Parts: sequence; structure tokens; C-alpha cells
Amino acid sequence: MGNKKKIIVIGGGVSGMSVGIYAQINGFDSQIIERHSIAGGICTAWFRKKYRFDYSIQWLVGTKEGAFHDTMCETGIIDDSTEIINAEIHNRNVAKDGTDLIIYTNLWKWEKYLLSISRKDWKAISRLCRDIRWASHLRPFDIAPAFRTPLHYFIAFFKCFPSLCMAALHKGQTYTEYIKSLKIKSPELEKKILNIYGEGNYSAYAFLLIMGWYFRKNAGYPIGGSLGVAERMQKRYESLGGKFLFKKNVEEIIIENNVAKGVRLSDGTIIDADYVVSAADGHTTLYNLLKGKYRSSKLDKVYASWKLFTSMVQVSFGIDKDLKTDFNIQVILAEGEKIGSTTLAHNYRILNYNFDPTMAPEGKSCIIIRYDSPFQLWEKMTDEEYKEEKKKIEEDALKILEKHYPGSTEFVEVCDVATPKTTIRYTGAWKGSYEGFIPSPKNVVDQLDQKIPNLDHFYLAGQWLFPGGGIPPSVHSGKWAIQLICRDEGKKFVSK
Repeated sequence: MGNKKKIIVIGGGVSGMSVGIYAQINGFDSQIIERHSIAGGICTAWFRKKYRFDYSIQWLVGTKEGAFHDTMCETGIIDDSTEIINAEIHNRNVAKDGTDLIIYTNLWKWEKYLLSISRKDWKAISRLCRDIRWASHLRPFDIAPAFRTPLHYFIAFFKCFPSLCMAALHKGQTYTEYIKSLKIKSPELEKKILNIYGEGNYSAYAFLLIMGWYFRKNAGYPIGGSLGVAERMQKRYESLGGKFLFKKNVEEIIIENNVAKGVRLSDGTIIDADYVVSAADGHTTLYNLLKGKYRSSKLDKVYASWKLFTSMVQVSFGIDKDLKTDFNIQVILAEGEKIGSTTLAHNYRILNYNFDPTMAPEGKSCIIIRYDSPFQLWEKMTDEEYKEEKKKIEEDALKILEKHYPGSTEFVEVCDVATPKTTIRYTGAWKGSYEGFIPSPKNVVDQLDQKIPNLDHFYLAGQWLFPGGGIPPSVHSGKWAIQLICRDEGKKFVSK
């Protein structure tokens, strides 16, 4: 090992583990430094009295095919033992008047369902479903942008032509603008479809992509959820000789003559390296770990103007009763209602993990309520205010649980409240944002560079490079980081 170049990876989430896995495969000596006691970052879960409360995965793009799928197989996210569930119903949206909209993962079935609501809107429905089908043809690149040649783009043009047409037509539209452009005649149907996404400025193209992935059965759920993904990646990394350093915080990236030389931990320990890859969020990396020395007007603009996914509160219930349901995900439209001190901007979600036996003992249920809660509400709370807020949230969440599952509250064995402060404490995510930047018409096709100008032997990885975030691009970015380091070292990159 003495002749191997050493790579230090900051952050043991899925992007950091991806960096480490590909580093080991390509003959480097890597070490991942993680602030938490377990790997996974935001892709995680925790146990309370034999219940497992998942914080991340509801569905995972790349479970069937494509470059994302290949990368997941290479990093251990999906292996021969991984069971993938493709539910017939993705989710149910419930309005305040009790009416609902069911989103089927079979697009033909969904089209028939929409027609049953408004036959006179067959042209609008047909166009919507056609656009979704066309968008589904997108195929992500397997290689970093720095290695793409005109030939790569030429081939992609023909393979992804329908999706690229959708990008050209709709990337500048918001979701709301796109739905309005369909000219739906039925006010009822238009309202139902507009309510699929509460965030009106969400990119229309991003919406079409997501629906397309459902349709292709390429966005399934891996049994075992987020923790299962993290554990498989950790096993893969350590089997290749990679090392973790848990419960340690990186205080500073050490730079000499504009070359990354290692890191300094909060306890003063200095760890030398030939390369440093930060898989922490971009804001923390640029403005804290690098002390703002390599900021640029472009990056300053991004972090000042790109909107973040709002931080989240999660209330998890362990219930001594089998609460079966036809709808694993329900989105309850509740704009203006309050949970604790949060006035809901759009909705809350109810997740029933009845389909995953790893989440609760047999005969019992794990149900999770999630809602967006602005970070500003939390950042200046005193300890006492924080305790009172969590108590009030629990009380309100129990009322919601009883409303949707009458009689269930008397069987509640565990109630766990996780807040934006919880997210920050365990992951360090900037402003508690669990998925980075929202994809908007202005940034949906953008991607931040992994290399920072004027800084050598240093790269970025993780979901903060891509508006929309999530596990698939995060894992991809780890692969790309090692491709770039291999180029620096004059080595041929290998993926297995």
C-alpha cells in the first residue's frame, strides 16, 4: 500500500462511498471521514423498539436499466439479493374536499383513469401522456462531462431524441405553466393535476422525467429501504479495503500553493492525502472547509439564488397493529393548516411501509408523516422552545394519524420526531435541506463543476452538484470524481 496514492473523502453518504468504492477499484488507498456513527448520510434510517424509521427512499431511479442502474450494481446498492418493488399505485393525492387523484405507474392505465374523470379532455390527456412517454427516453451519461466528445453527444442525440425534444420544448416552463398549456377543459381535472406538485415553480421537464421513470418501471423501491442501501455500499467499500473514520468532523481542507494536501479535523488531527474529495454539501465545503477562498461570482450567485428544497419534519410511528392500505404514499393537500408552529405551504405526506417487512415486526406497522418546515422557524429556537415544539408536533401528528387510520392511536408504541435540526446534527446539510436545490426552469439542465478553478487535487461530489439531487446522480458523481483523478494520474479508469 505504500506506493498507492491516498484519497481522503469527506462525508460517508452514498456519494462519498461511491468515491471510495471506485477509488479502491482503481488502485488508490482511500479513507472516508464521517461525522455520524454510521454510513449513509441522508440515506439512512434508525431503530426504535424494533421499528425501523426510514428517512430517505420512497422510490429509486435506476432500479431496472440504464447508466444509473449500472453504477448501482457496481457500488453494491443493488445486488443479487435485492428485491425491487414496483407498486401499481405510486401515490394518492387527497384534496381538502376529500376528492382524490390516483397516480398509477402504468401510464396506459393512468391515461384511462384520467379519461374516466373527463372524457372531453382526451386531447390534453393524450398530449400529457405522450410527453411523459417521450421524456422517459432520457439516458444519463456514464462518464464525466470532461471526457465527453462530440461523438458521445451525437449518439445521445439519437438515443434520447424524444426526451431532448421535451427538454427543448419545456425546460423553460414551470410545472404550473406546462399544465396550463395543456388547456384542460375540466376545472376539476386541471385542479387535480396541478396539485400533483405543490411547488408551482418546479420544472415541467423534471416532472415529465419523473413520471416517465415510473412508466418504465425504472423507479422501484428496494426492500430494506435507505439503510439497506447504505449497508450494502459500506460492505462493498470495506470488502475492497476501504477504511472509515466515524464520529469525526473535518474542520478545514489543507491547501498549499493551491493544491489540496489533506484535512484538519475538529480535534486538531491532520490527515495527509494526495487528493481530497468533498462529498459534503457544496455550501459547507466552499464557505466553511475552504474558508471561502475559492468562491466565485458564479458560485455565489448559485447559492444566493437557487432555491433549496425546504427542510423537513418527520414524525414516525411504530404501531402494534397491521394497518393495511391500498395506498403506500398519500399526499394530503392541506395548504394553510398548522402542524406545531409550521403553517403548511402545500401538503403533508403519509407513508405506510406495510409492504416492507424490514420496517416493523410481523403484525405491526410503521407509518411516517412528513411535511416541509422552513428552516427559519428552527434556527433560533432555544432548547426549551425546541422541546415544546416537538411535543406539540407529536400531539398534532397523532390527530392526523387518527383521522386517516381511525382507532390506530391506542396502538401506538413509539413516536419519534425528527426535525431540520436533527438533519443538521447528523448530516450537516446546509439549512437542513435533504435534497439540495429544487429543479427550476432556470437550472434543470445545469450541473455544477466537480473541479474548482485554481485548486488542484480537489474535487466535489454529491447531490448538491445537480438540481433535483437524490441518490442516483450522487452515486454517479462519485464515479466521475475518480474518473477525473485517474486522468490526473495518467491511469485508465475501470469500473469493476
